[in-house]
Order: sequence, then C-alpha cells, then structure tokens
Amino acid sequence: MADQPRIILISRDAALVESFSAACATRGVAADCFGSLKEAWEHWSKPETALLGVVADASGLTEEENKSILPLHQLPESPRLIRLAAPAADGASGGALENARWPLSPDFLQRLGREAAIPHVFLVDSTLFSTGFMQAALNQEGWEAVQLESTIGIAETLRTATAWEEAEEKTSLLGKLFSQGKERRGERRKGRAVVALWKGSSLEAEAAARLLRGSLPEVRVYLVTMHSPLREAEQGLRLGKSAELPRELADKAILLLEGVPVEDGASKWRILLVENFKVALVALTQSLMAQGYEIAATMQSDEALETARRERFDLAVVGAAVAFAKQTSIELAQKLRETDPDMRLILMVDRYPLQQALQGVSKVVEVGLDDCLLKPVEPSRLQFSVERALERRRLLLENARLIRELKVSNDRLERLTGFQSKFFATVAHDVKNPLTAVRGYAELLSMKITEPELVKCVDHIMSSSKTLEALVSDLVDFAAIESGKLRVELGPCDLLQVVGDVRSRIEVAAKKRRIQFEVRVPPSLARIKGDPLRLGQVIQNLCTNAVQYTPEGGSVSLSVENDPEKITVSVRDTGIGIAKEDLPRVFQRFFQTEAAQKMRRAGFGLGLKIAQEIVHAHGGEIAVESELGKGSRFYFTIPVPSSPPAALAGPP
Repeated sequence: MADQPRIILISRDAALVESFSAACATRGVAADCFGSLKEAWEHWSKPETALLGVVADASGLTEEENKSILPLHQLPESPRLIRLAAPAADGASGGALENARWPLSPDFLQRLGREAAIPHVFLVDSTLFSTGFMQAALNQEGWEAVQLESTIGIAETLRTATAWEEAEEKTSLLGKLFSQGKERRGERRKGRAVVALWKGSSLEAEAAARLLRGSLPEVRVYLVTMHSPLREAEQGLRLGKSAELPRELADKAILLLEGVPVEDGASKWRILLVENFKVALVALTQSLMAQGYEIAATMQSDEALETARRERFDLAVVGAAVAFAKQTSIELAQKLRETDPDMRLILMVDRYPLQQALQGVSKVVEVGLDDCLLKPVEPSRLQFSVERALERRRLLLENARLIRELKVSNDRLERLTGFQSKFFATVAHDVKNPLTAVRGYAELLSMKITEPELVKCVDHIMSSSKTLEALVSDLVDFAAIESGKLRVELGPCDLLQVVGDVRSRIEVAAKKRRIQFEVRVPPSLARIKGDPLRLGQVIQNLCTNAVQYTPEGGSVSLSVENDPEKITVSVRDTGIGIAKEDLPRVFQRFFQTEAAQKMRRAGFGLGLKIAQEIVHAHGGEIAVESELGKGSRFYFTIPVPSSPPAALAGPP
C-alpha cells in the first residue's frame, strides 16, 4: 500500500529485526529494516509523508554511526528519532552521564557515600529543583549542595570554596524539614555537589556531561528524574527532539511514533501541581509523591502552562490566586483544559475573600472541574480528590484504548476480508472456465467410446468435474455474499414444482447409498414470491447433507407445511446428528463438525451459510434441531404474501 505508514529500523540484530517487524505488522505499519546508518539515510532523507520515524539500535551501531546520527536528525525536515539503548541500573558507570530515578534508592545513596571525595553534579527536573527535595536529600546524607538554575558556571562553582559556605546557610532550613529532627550541624560533611536545573532531554544531558567532564575529568554527572523511560521518550518527541528507550521496550517505539499514549509498569500517574505558597507546595508534593504519583510542581502559572504544553499530564491541581493575579487559577484551568481536553482538573482556592472563594466553587461545573478545595488543603483531603479524579481519567484512557484497538482490528479485518473476497472471486473465475471445457470434452468422449475401462475413466472425470463445479459455485456465491452482491431474483414461484425438481435428483443419490427417501407435500400451495433456482439450491443442499451424513439403511424425509402466513420446508434424517455445543455454529462460514469432516468427501463448509443468506433474502428464517447420534431436522420458512394468487395443484 502506497500510503501505508512505515518506520525505519537500523539494527544488525536479526532477532530484534524479526520481533520489531512483527510488532509493526500488528499495528498495520511497514518496517523498513537496514543494517547500517548509511543504508537507512538513503531512504530516510527522501521527502514523504508516510514515514513515522526512525528507530536506531544504538548498541549495534558503530561509535562513528552513534556520533553521526544525532547531527543527521537535527537537519531540517528530518523524521523523528528514537535510540534503543541497553538498560542500565541506577548510577551505572560507563558513560559521561549516569542516570538515577527519584526517589533515590538506598544502594545509590550508599554509593554516594563511598565516592564522597569526588565532586558530583546532579541535573534535576523542575520539581526536584523548586521543592529543594534533591538538595535536602543530599543534606541528610551529609553532603553540601549548591543549587544552580542552569548548567552555566558549574565548573567554576565546584572550584570556588565560598559557594559551599553560602550553601550551608541556604540548605539549613530545608535540612530541618527533611531530616526528621536529626541535627546535622557540626557533623563532618561527606562531600560536595552541585544541583542544577535541567529541562532538556537525556541525550542533550549526555552532551552537556561530556563538555563538563572535558574541563573536570574527575566529576560525576547524574541525570535525576521522576520520569519513566517511556515518559522521557514521549516528552522528547513532543518537543521535537530525539528520544531514547531501553532496548527491551523497542515495540513501544512504534506506539510513540504513532502518537499513541503509552503506559507501562514503571509509569505513574502524572500530576501537575501549581501552588503559590512554597511551604504548601513542598508539603503537598511530598504527600502526593509518597502515594506513588509523579509530580511536576511549580509556583508560576506561566511555567505550569508551558510545562503542560510540553509534557502530558493526567491531572492538574491548580492552587494559584483566584483574583488579583496576572493569570488567575480559573483562567489557568481553562487554558490547561485547552491543551488536553481529557486532563482532569482540581482547583484549590483561598477561603478569603469569600466572594472569590464562591466564584471558584461555581466554576467547578462551568469549566468541568473534578473538584474545588478550600485552602489550606489537608494532604489526606487532596489525596481523596486526586484518587477520584484519576479514576475518571483511567476510564477515559481505557475507553480510548479500546476504541483504538477496535479501529486497528476493524482495519485489519477489512483488509483481510477484501483480500479474501478478491481471492475467492479470482479463483472461481479462473477455475470455472477450464472446468467447463473439461466437462464438455468428457461428455463428448462418453458418446464416442465403448471400451469398458475407458468408459469408467470418463465417468470418473465427469463425476469429479461435477464435484469441482459445485465447489466453484459455492466460492462464487460466497464471494458474492461477502461483497453484498448475491443475486436473488424474486418473482412468482411455484414451490411444489421446485420440490419436484429437487426430488428427482436426490432420489438417485439416496438410492446409491441405500437410504429411504420420502417426500411429503400438500396437494396445493399458495404461490409465493421467490427465486425458484435459489430455493431449489437451498432444498438440494439440505437434502444432500442429510443423505451424506446418514449411514446406509437410514432414512431422509422432505416435507412442506402450509400455514396462512408462511410455508415451512423441513428436511429430517436419522444420521449422525450434531452436538449441542456445535449447534450455534452450524451456519457459520467454513464450519464443519468433527464427525462431519470424517464423513465428508469434499466441501468448504459454505453450503449452510449460503443457504442461510438465500433464505434471509426471501424474508425467511432457517434453523436446526438435532441430537448427537439420533439425527437432525433442518427447516426454513418463506413468508406468504398477504394477497396470494389462486392455489396451485400439486403434482400427481
């Protein structure tokens, strides 16, 4: 398909190529796999709209290729890029940049204690920076830390002794908040560190770490984040930057490049917390983080809006001023709703002045907020509102996921059905013409030869051609049903005449199998509106099945019952019967019971499905009654017109 979306994979790992291609196929995405950056570049640089992005297996690329791929990605109109990297544990060494997840693990803190003599730099997100959590955690471990709002001046700070004296004064209050009453002043410090605000991607942090280690080779540089790898990659792509994923999450790269929200076991609910009072901001952030939520906290409305546009959040808790502010909490809530209509919103308003508090409460319905809380907000009360709002969010996301999966399944089914119908129609057409010639020549030979052995061979040819002709007819009818083009020409129909025509053909087959065949019809029937050829096809199919699935010495009966509103045609046999659990499936296409498959000589299992469609086209119904080992009764009804013409006499 020319417009089929596609993804380029650069990898030399055959197992990864195979699994990634299979994952792409399930999403209806084509995977173009290349073993080198040079090969991939020739295809990725071509202007087109169907390319979703490029996935590069960094562990399989050469050092030169890894250095070249980022500059190529930064060229104008380059596709989105996701690098697959081997997973590393917290604080694992080996590169210029080392990663750590918040909250810091005990093993990580112990390692810091062993490396106190080495200068450390921690690049942290805005939440850890603005709340002072990272600095306080280091302070608890006996470290002295200086906060910087950017990476500029880190090297100079590490070399300047006066910076640590200032840090002592700035961190003493935070230390009291987080040390749980432990008095640390007077203790010998373990080490010194810089905590710098970082707003870029992990790949950009790696580049910054290389520059820093160029001037201070002994420094340890850590990127500390609350984001899971998937969140980090999603955020990078939203910003138009390259992203990085652990290699074991390669299949998630497909969803990310499609723009589909992705969750995994490591992801947490993300909450944007806006509070203009720092003590409350720190307390609420700490409380929510203790519940396992991933928090982005800020005191600035403008920063909150910018963050919401850059990242994806499940819930925003807005506690900015309701009035007398450049951007009130209500205005901010409305703008946040515009960035993501499905984001849940909780408003926190001051109790006084009362008029503004009431205004905030009234906006709950107007803006579609989940709750409105009066300050000061108890952490337990906020947690209750958060849980309730996130449950609504979960239901929305689950509903959206099911809709997406249904759409993908429907698209795949539509493609498969289209291919299947085209295949059946093509096969039926291409086989039918030569089959007609084979049968014609066989009939011609039967009239000219007299040698017994040759006559027997010709009879086999004719018998096999008839069987094949019936199979082709089934395929033709099924292809017509699938495309909605099954021809049923309704008109005045003498059902007794149709039964008489079928009777003569079935009697021959029943006699060969030593089966008693009986026909019971009334002396006359009302003329119905139907297609004689199609109704004869249904009756013959039911009778042929009955004869075929009835052992020698059994019996088959065909009966017609006349009612004022409908005519019922029944075929009853003393054959193998159908198991109770199989009854709901007998009219499904290609279905055959296990017992039927053992006895049947040829067939696709389409006869009953075709019969059902023909009966429905006549406005009737078809059904079955059966008991395993005792026989079956198939019957269908055809409605009688409200003003039927004169009755027709039955055959003598």
